[in-house]
Amino acid sequence: MLKIPFKNDNTFATEMKPKISGTNLNLEFQNIESSLYKIAADIPNTISQDVYNMLISKFETPTTKKIYQTAIDYLQRAMLHFAIYEHTIFLIAQISNDGIVVKKNENETTIFKYQQDELNNKLITTGWFWINQLIKLMNKNVNFFKCWTHSEQGKSTKDLPIDINDFKKWLGISDEYFMINIAWLIKEVWLDCVKSRLATPTKTDKIARAVCYEVTGRACQVLAYQILPEPLRRDIDNEMGKNERTKAAAEIRERISERFLQKASVYWQDLDLDIKKAEIAANRKNAASQPILGQRYYNENDKFCMV
Repeated sequence: MLKIPFKNDNTFATEMKPKISGTNLNLEFQNIESSLYKIAADIPNTISQDVYNMLISKFETPTTKKIYQTAIDYLQRAMLHFAIYEHTIFLIAQISNDGIVVKKNENETTIFKYQQDELNNKLITTGWFWINQLIKLMNKNVNFFKCWTHSEQGKSTKDLPIDINDFKKWLGISDEYFMINIAWLIKEVWLDCVKSRLATPTKTDKIARAVCYEVTGRACQVLAYQILPEPLRRDIDNEMGKNERTKAAAEIRERISERFLQKASVYWQDLDLDIKKAEIAANRKNAASQPILGQRYYNENDKFCMV
């Protein structure tokens, strides 16, 4: 059965309100319980099931170690923001035997769509912020989180040909969670686009830039919306706002993806030109070092020499 790092009692609202954005949030455990359990099923995909189970164990049997208390705090903050994101539509609507209506009274009304989009974006961003904090904490304290270093997720970003510093340099993306989710894409692009050009490639700025744009373009196509970094989600939201009546969400994401892939294509062409120039220079060097074939050398002492 799924477990969550929260108490189902009267202390929930008091203890959790400081950990989630929203000063007037009416936090009742029963109201968001279902969404919390959904997040409990999803979040191990990023931090690993072993880490999640370990933190649940530390929560159920309270620990005095500050580092584990901090890790649990980060996990709770992330899960609360993700849960509210999942639960937003239920908070806006009222479901009863009489049907589904939008919440509205004399003093309050529901927010506009652009406000809801901004709220959703902030909830996702804040949730991933705390996951990033948890990942950084585990990476800096590996002796306390050996289950993380041994997990598939913990090892996924090790020995990658392109790292988080490259994405930060070329695209301004520095999310640890994003790197975990695109590790397979980086390997795919490295094989498809780099190893196919160079038998023994060495990372350069040109290669790193092309890979970062190619990976980001493919990520826009295949990753879930909420896993994408904030800049990409904003691009999608802006396009949705302009074209929601006439364009499908998949088509909009394809357009955002194409922008990155087009830039990547330019960078790949630039790399191909460099490779071609290097090949021409190598061929010229080899040609200059070879003896001239077909030239005849005569010696008067050669009895077969005929002049």
